[in-house]
Amino acid sequence: MALARLLEAADASTDPSLTLQLLVDAGEAALFSGQLATVIELSQRADPLRAATARDRLMLSMLRGFAKTFSGDTDGARPLLQDVLREADALEDDPRALVLAAAAASAGLGEDGLRYASRAVESSRRQGLLSLLPRALETQSYELLFSSNFDLAYAIEESAAVPPFQRARTELLYGEWLRRERRRTQARAHLRAALELFHKVGAAPWADRAGAGLRATGETARKRDQSAVAQLTPQELQVAGLVAEGLTNKEIAAQLFLSPRTVGYHLRKVFTKLGIASRTELARQVLPQRTTG
Repeated sequence: MALARLLEAADASTDPSLTLQLLVDAGEAALFSGQLATVIELSQRADPLRAATARDRLMLSMLRGFAKTFSGDTDGARPLLQDVLREADALEDDPRALVLAAAAASAGLGEDGLRYASRAVESSRRQGLLSLLPRALETQSYELLFSSNFDLAYAIEESAAVPPFQRARTELLYGEWLRRERRRTQARAHLRAALELFHKVGAAPWADRAGAGLRATGETARKRDQSAVAQLTPQELQVAGLVAEGLTNKEIAAQLFLSPRTVGYHLRKVFTKLGIASRTELARQVLPQRTTG
């Protein structure tokens, strides 16, 4: 899982600036998968770190601000998120800082984040920062959705290589808008696409929302074929059960006296047979009880 890898990297880092960046990235991953309590924990992990640069101060304020927001302390969050905007204005040629400022403005303060997102796109293009451009376009698309410019947001994502989660979120919001406009047939196609993408990336809370939206159009989301579980070999079933309990490949390997590579091989077979793509989805499957001893 991306979140676990980011946390491992943060633990291994001895550079405070890199650690902060990894914790912010982990916070975004946690937010996308609906793990709001994790964002609060990440802020606590970041508290002892020294913010040596303006970008560090921005990232630290971002984590603290969203942690207070998710704790219900919106009054305490506001000055921290306003600090994010001030630091981003000072770092006008830093697309990453502008992307974070867009999130702080719209998601945190309920203000217009589009101007920050558009500046991030322009700055990425002007500086030739092609690795940052997709993230900036992703943010611009989200801010257009936030301001109800659904058609334009969808057009941007049609022409840009945005990450699967963002694509799924756009399909969801566009589908919900079409449903509210009583364009149910069009809405179903986008909500169905959102549901499948959310399943693939393991974003369970978002998948539930897409499924609810699809049902509201009069279509029932297809249930996954539980008979597929019967296709698993005893070894695959053991591995699947341990993954569903939250164990890592290394922990499973030690418990079953296998190599981590062999565990990974079995897990890939499990994913293929069950038609899923993540450990989160596997944890939601109904598996037979494992016997011990």
